[in-house]
Amino acid sequence: MNDSSVVKRILIADDEPLFLQTTGQLLRKEGYDCVCVPHAQAALQRLQKEPFDLILSDLNMPGNLKLELLREGRSRYAHIPLIVVTGVPSLPTAIESVRLGIADYLLKPVKFEVLLGSIKKALTASGASANQDRFADHLDTDELTHKYSDLLGESVPMREVLEIIERVSQSDANVLISGESGTGKEVVARAIHNHSRRHPHGFQIVDCTAIPESLFESVLFGHARGSFTGAVKDQGGLLSRADGGTVFLDELGELPLHSQAKLLRAVQEQSFVPVGKTDPIQIDTRYICATNRELQEEVNAGRFRQDLYYRLGVIHIELPPLRDRADDVLLLSRHFLKTLQTGTPRVTDLSEEVIERFRTYNWPGNIRELRNVIERSIALAGSHTLQLDDLPAPMRDASRDRSRKQPELGEISRVEALDNADREYLHALLLKHNGNVSRAAHQAGLSRQGMHKLLNKHEISPQDFRS
Repeated sequence: MNDSSVVKRILIADDEPLFLQTTGQLLRKEGYDCVCVPHAQAALQRLQKEPFDLILSDLNMPGNLKLELLREGRSRYAHIPLIVVTGVPSLPTAIESVRLGIADYLLKPVKFEVLLGSIKKALTASGASANQDRFADHLDTDELTHKYSDLLGESVPMREVLEIIERVSQSDANVLISGESGTGKEVVARAIHNHSRRHPHGFQIVDCTAIPESLFESVLFGHARGSFTGAVKDQGGLLSRADGGTVFLDELGELPLHSQAKLLRAVQEQSFVPVGKTDPIQIDTRYICATNRELQEEVNAGRFRQDLYYRLGVIHIELPPLRDRADDVLLLSRHFLKTLQTGTPRVTDLSEEVIERFRTYNWPGNIRELRNVIERSIALAGSHTLQLDDLPAPMRDASRDRSRKQPELGEISRVEALDNADREYLHALLLKHNGNVSRAAHQAGLSRQGMHKLLNKHEISPQDFRS
């Protein structure tokens, strides 16, 4: 039953009669006073005449196809928390909903326990009106830069990312972070978790490339003693460690289809059954995922489940590559120059030639490459100022810099063009894996020997990519 001494009034707007009737009945049994309406216009009319403590709204219904109820509800009734429940999710509506400051964004079919928990959190959250003020149309980006100090950047693309992170961190909606390797997807995921209500609980990282498919269920869900050879005791899984917190699924796009089906069930039901057991374990987790693949293309190609994509990609954050953040390169460089040295710094500045090189370089490995370059160069520097000769060979070789003017097609042969593409691919691959040839070969689908042959052909040394 609702513990409040004052009965809370909930306005439910949905054009599905069964959902409207069932949800209203269940919430009334919990002690809430529910008013059910079949479309957005009726909801707005009731809001004008009666007081409500919470709005529960569908998205795809008459009168709300352009989010009219959400926009007017947040504009005129900002003090009333609003929860979205939809069976037709889309990334634009999800982002706009969060931008408007909704309390939660849930996908149908939603378990009543999950819905009830979301309603209780929204109603008991203190300072709902003050919370809405923080989602005004114009956020103070200087304050955001200070608040998210781990996400260094003053460029326009980075400020836009910070505004999305600020809004998303106040929601429980699942988040998909995409972007090239080395753009800082895990750092963004941690920032969202650290500034969310789940911060006191666990942040559990699941590397989807590191779990063999045959062990996926055991690693993620845990197992019972004797459930398979080598299972000498009961073992909890990674999901159970994140109860109340956040699960970070890194490299989601690499997950095999069979494993995707098992993950979908856990995400959808907020529960799982350990290997060798029969009773499900309920959990309360938020999922943040990262991928450098274009998942919509993977869905179209049949390599990724569409239902899992919609479940995990409620909110989509696209991280800009470092080449689109030229204004941040020097800021990041000086940051790494300070943080990668202990005690009295050996290197305190960058030469003009290095600064110019950093500004014009294409940074295929993004922030990870910049960090590795600074760390390696510090170790080799012969003076207090970083010189061009201290940089790795790939950076000193201007012919490998994609930021320079590209030759016309008629100026080079097809073989030369393919060789250039191969060289850039190997360069980015080694940067991603910090010079680890085995891991680079695995991602490229090559044997270790085959990878070494390619590296020798293009005169590329893995050592140049190791920090």
